[in-house]
Amino acid sequence: MGILGRTAAVDRDQLLEAAARARSRGQRRRAISLYREVLADDRGNTDLHAKLAPLLAETGQDFDAWNSFRTTAQAALRAGREDRALAIYEQAAKYLPREIQVWQALARLLARQGDEGAAVEALLEGSRHFRVPFLLPQAIHLLRRARTVEPWDFETVIDLAGLLRRCEQRAEARLLLDRLAARVSGRRLRRVRGAQLRLAPGPRAFWRWLRTREQASQGPEPLRDGLRSEVVPLRAVRR
Repeated sequence: MGILGRTAAVDRDQLLEAAARARSRGQRRRAISLYREVLADDRGNTDLHAKLAPLLAETGQDFDAWNSFRTTAQAALRAGREDRALAIYEQAAKYLPREIQVWQALARLLARQGDEGAAVEALLEGSRHFRVPFLLPQAIHLLRRARTVEPWDFETVIDLAGLLRRCEQRAEARLLLDRLAARVSGRRLRRVRGAQLRLAPGPRAFWRWLRTREQASQGPEPLRDGLRSEVVPLRAVRR
């Protein structure tokens, strides 16, 4: 290595040490600036992207943060390290809960690993971060994606019907609830009847809801069609 090469290596090491010190002291923007200076000559360094991504998210630079998270995860996938990529996507979901691509990438990888239940839960969990009026289309999109994995997951369909009602897409919501009602019983059927009553209030909807209340006093009924009794939280699935 020549003198220029040694000098460049020393400068790089000094920049990394300074960035680490800034990060440990909570000086996020200084750390970001230093890491970016190193990345200018080494764009593909995934270790640096892994350090940079949380700092970018913490300073509100969500677009750049997601690019760094994704770069790191994709490098892990190319190396055959799916668990590493999964951990990165889960970290990204923690830092960037309103980045829709995070939840889609996480669910896609979970489904690829054969864990369809966790994939559905990831999409369902992600949709809950988009329940404010101006973000409802994103929430609906994530729930539709969940239905491509498990079409009649109870919580997914109930939530989707509720959001469609809020967006005045009542015909689709009515169809989903009618079909879901034919697949469930007991407490779940009562929830469906309640959703139908909110969707289209009227004597018939009220009578059907009231009838499920009366049936409740006769004891619980078994679930039909093998629907899962509860949605397992993502954090529990991954432990």
